[in-house]
Amino acid sequence: MAAPPLVLSIQSHVAYGHVGNDAAVLPLLLLGMEPVAVHTVQFSNHTGYGEFKGQVFTPAHVQDVLDGLRARGVLARCSAILSGYLGDAGVGEVILAAVQEVRSLRPEVRYLCDPVMGDVGRGIFVRPGIPDFLRKRALSLASVITPNHYE
Repeated sequence: MAAPPLVLSIQSHVAYGHVGNDAAVLPLLLLGMEPVAVHTVQFSNHTGYGEFKGQVFTPAHVQDVLDGLRARGVLARCSAILSGYLGDAGVGEVILAAVQEVRSLRPEVRYLCDPVMGDVGRGIFVRPGIPDFLRKRALSLASVITPNHYE
């Protein structure tokens, strides 16, 4: 029996609610895939509630996790990469480097970029620099983009 497709999912984690990796992992499992969740932030809840606690992970933190996955041969086995809420534009650069690395090993790998940055009624709700990063850097590498109506 063949190993299930491995999907690297790099996005947010919330303790309460279902967004980011908390919304992605179960559907990927149910589709017969093997999700590998790397978190860009850990918040108490979705930022749409107004008040939330937690932290945005640094680019070095996300890179460290990816380095550990590389050492285990995980990046070389990726079938797809998914990114969502970045938390910081520097984290986005780490993600794009991972996309390029994986594609150098497996050119057929698809990169799905959910350009999380704003919503109707809230406007832009991410840190400065993220919208420009997504527009100028990430979208050109993406195989698929999934913006909401506002984005």
